[in-house]
Amino acid sequence: MIIIADSGSTKCTWLFHDGGKTTSVRTRGINALQHTPEQIRETLAALPPCGPVSAVHIYSAGCSPAFPVSNEKLRRELEARFGAARIEVRSDLLGAARALFGRDEGIACILGTGANSCHCRDGEVVHNVSALGYVLGDEGSGAVLGRNLVNGIFKEHIPLRGEFLEACGMTYEEIIRRVYNEPFANRFLASFAPFILNHIGCPEVRRMVLRSFGDFAERNLSRYPKGLPVSFVGGIAAHFGELLREALAGAGYEVKEIIESPAEGLLKYHHGK
Repeated sequence: MIIIADSGSTKCTWLFHDGGKTTSVRTRGINALQHTPEQIRETLAALPPCGPVSAVHIYSAGCSPAFPVSNEKLRRELEARFGAARIEVRSDLLGAARALFGRDEGIACILGTGANSCHCRDGEVVHNVSALGYVLGDEGSGAVLGRNLVNGIFKEHIPLRGEFLEACGMTYEEIIRRVYNEPFANRFLASFAPFILNHIGCPEVRRMVLRSFGDFAERNLSRYPKGLPVSFVGGIAAHFGELLREALAGAGYEVKEIIESPAEGLLKYHHGK
């Protein structure tokens, strides 16, 4: 059996493939940079029992050549859980590239809780513009959309304060505490994405979303070679697809494909390989 997993910071999709049958399981996300070994272990414990595993291929947020300690931390926990002879720990960005383009060339992008992008070719990343996370970057991500929503509401640029507080069931003080005093503020802010989608008819909300997607193009896509196809994975890209295409068209880009999860594309990539 081989296991293929695609993990963002919020959720992880696991595919168990025994050569004929594929079983899909979803757990909380794993971010190797942010999560402790204990937290990773808790997520792995939620997976069902399985037979002997020959290989694990995981594409996870927080994994990259720049963070070898985080990669090794996740690899150790996977080895302890599955005992597989081969464990491949790679970035969620490479997973997006392989799922979207296989071995072809293009610009692969992630818009989920976080955001990232790369120029890819032959199943590898050629160049990556640094994402920088939701504090310094992550333009267009769920975390940044949530941050901009909260900013707009409490600075009175978005006239939905009453509706927002009723929908989230929290006070201003509780929201500030969750952002500044509790872990995983990026997940918390991204949890406001459904509210944004439900109020996309509000002109101020619509402009905010378009502006954030425009920022993604300006700050990221503009640094890659022109003329390459651009495709996306992630929940934000999938659920805001119409506005994403509109914003990128305004910036001179045509979106080739949008998929919510790269898991099936990764199964095709590895099984075909």
